[in-house]
Amino acid sequence: MNKKIVIAGLLALFAIAGAGCASKQTSAPATPSQETQTSAAQNSTPEQTTPDPSAQSAENNGASQTPASPSTEPTKTKTDTEKSGDRQTQQITVYYTDTQENGLKEQKKEITYPSELEKFQKAFEALQKSGDSALVPLWSEKITVHKIKLDNGALTFDISLPDEARLGAGGEELAIDALKQTMFQFKEVKTLDLLVDGQSLESLMGHVDLEHPMSR
Repeated sequence: MNKKIVIAGLLALFAIAGAGCASKQTSAPATPSQETQTSAAQNSTPEQTTPDPSAQSAENNGASQTPASPSTEPTKTKTDTEKSGDRQTQQITVYYTDTQENGLKEQKKEITYPSELEKFQKAFEALQKSGDSALVPLWSEKITVHKIKLDNGALTFDISLPDEARLGAGGEELAIDALKQTMFQFKEVKTLDLLVDGQSLESLMGHVDLEHPMSR
């Protein structure tokens, strides 16, 4: 009786142990299957493609290589160059006197100049040199021009006047008249002022009153 109970107990234990092993063998493979599904699920996720660095670089280079904007620096045209180098020529009337200072004597002269102020300089230089022994300049070549200014029709000469360039009363009056008639032939000149070393003198050479400015 006791043996039967012991045997039955042993058989029961074996049965329980056998059932446990069977359960373990059945459940053990489940884990790999989940991993496979997980892996498969992960593998089924759409693959994110990595941009080709060389292609992206090419695109960036293409975007950065924008057409160069046209230069805004003004181009110097041929016309401008010709204008800047132009030298105008004009025939003017210049006034001198004779050897006896018997009034003014006129002479036609041609002057060439690159600018308006240079025109007045050339006209003054023409007063200093006649090129004819019968015509005596009233303005000595020793007189130099410091500055010439033209402002709204007001022409100003600033000159030096050395003692050897001074004339008597008759010569002084003729010299002023010669200067006026020579400069007033230019239509743009409305008034004429004459300074000596920057100063407005009452008399140019001490004999004749000098107006500031002189009018036509």
